[in-house]
Amino acid sequence: MADRPIWLERVDGHAGWGNSRVLQLAGITRDTPDPAGGKIVRDANGNATGVLVDSAQDLVTKVMPKQTEAEARRVLDRSLQQIAKMGLTSVHDAGIGAGHDRLYRDYAGNKKLTTRVYGMIGDVAADFDELSKNGPLKTYANDMYVLRSVKLYSDGALGSRGAALIEPYSDEPKSHGLLFRKSHDIYGLMEKAMKKGYQVNVHAIGDAGNRQILDGYKKLVDRTATAGLRHRMEHAQVVTMEDIARFKEIGIVPSMQPTHATSDMNMAEDRVGPKRIKGAYAWRTFLKQGSKIACGSDFPVESPNPFYGIHAAVTRQDAAGRPDGGWYANEAMTLKEAFRCFTLDAAYAGHQEKALGSLEAGKWADFIVIDQDLFKMPAKDIHKTVVLQTWVAGQQVYSSK
Repeated sequence: MADRPIWLERVDGHAGWGNSRVLQLAGITRDTPDPAGGKIVRDANGNATGVLVDSAQDLVTKVMPKQTEAEARRVLDRSLQQIAKMGLTSVHDAGIGAGHDRLYRDYAGNKKLTTRVYGMIGDVAADFDELSKNGPLKTYANDMYVLRSVKLYSDGALGSRGAALIEPYSDEPKSHGLLFRKSHDIYGLMEKAMKKGYQVNVHAIGDAGNRQILDGYKKLVDRTATAGLRHRMEHAQVVTMEDIARFKEIGIVPSMQPTHATSDMNMAEDRVGPKRIKGAYAWRTFLKQGSKIACGSDFPVESPNPFYGIHAAVTRQDAAGRPDGGWYANEAMTLKEAFRCFTLDAAYAGHQEKALGSLEAGKWADFIVIDQDLFKMPAKDIHKTVVLQTWVAGQQVYSSK
């Protein structure tokens, strides 16, 4: 076993651990410097422990075997089956390359894509240059596939303390987390995508990460005349109270995942303390100022089950009903608000509200049948909702029987 490379990735993808064989294959020694936007965790003697945070993982992934097309097709087939079972008629895929694009076009064109996909090109490097030659793909195969946005990253995750904070971590006073790029560099990437007509969606978890990207949007949206592209902040997880207001002022869509709050509540306040937590997972504050929140799950980090997310949004509790009364329940949504965030406002964030997100004349007949009335059941039981049927464009793609 000592000769077998083993690489284990954290669920959120922002850290991983490799055994000594992996470190050897990746060429990581005690003298290997931390890459920009990453960290090689070391022991007291300065030796690499095998834990790599954020961009440091690239040292390993670049020497790993590449996924074959056959493997990719098997993964996609299983994924489509699973998300249809969960009642998802449309998903946003945050970070695809040229190979994924070819696969989605093939599946959509041959009517094998049973869930609509709104694609985001991962970064603005070589794959972006190839995929953007003809500009954004606003619709393909009857709206089954779209490729009109780009996914970038500002910082890491809160759990691994990679999220970038303005002030140090409350439970690690020597660390501010990690900004992946200097502001000048990431603004250049944002501007490149904007000038080609692409919606820019940037992952930002910490308050410093969110501020960096808000400053970038403020600087670039008018310059590129792209206010109409509905640029997004993916997660908008820990934001200063003054910066929350800037989302509305600049016109940035907060794309948020309610189950992150109930998954993170065991450690989030430890990380940021009692003052900063007031601007974290702050859905009510965003809604009150008139922001449209695009709700999702961030799967595979969280379960793709949307009813877990609706339950978390309404109760601010986990499936066991903890904590009593909800975690910072003042930031909870009403059921109607949560339902809208997962449907019509999520469609709005993908420029698709005229075709998706509600059952109206002129829109696609995308709908699900569930086992009970969501608006009559106790809020504590929302996560128990069972999908009986899933329909896309009037065609049944899943049945529980």
